[in-house]
Amino acid sequence: MGYNLEKIEAISDGDTEFIEAVVVAFIEEIPEDLARFEREVALENYEAIYQVSHKIKPNLDLLGMQEPYALNLQILEWTKAESNMADIATTFKVVNAEIKSNIAELKKEFNLD
Repeated sequence: MGYNLEKIEAISDGDTEFIEAVVVAFIEEIPEDLARFEREVALENYEAIYQVSHKIKPNLDLLGMQEPYALNLQILEWTKAESNMADIATTFKVVNAEIKSNIAELKKEFNLD
């Protein structure tokens, strides 16, 4: 499991409906963000990559997706410096795959298939 729901549980005060709502919102919204991320990487658009990377950052943190979160922070640094596009592309592939794997696991855990 590549995620940890402790942060959501801590702020939910035991409200399982809230936790599920956050998870559902993530599952519904993140694929569009990842698709945009992928398009912008293909276009080598540093500014747009930064924007979408920055947008997904708090969600990765909230859902305890530590590895994609850390890799995403590295992408943010590279985009700020407008460097390492090849590394951004490679790292994004890992982030994308891990998030999609976590989505599959979250769907199983919350019976959302």
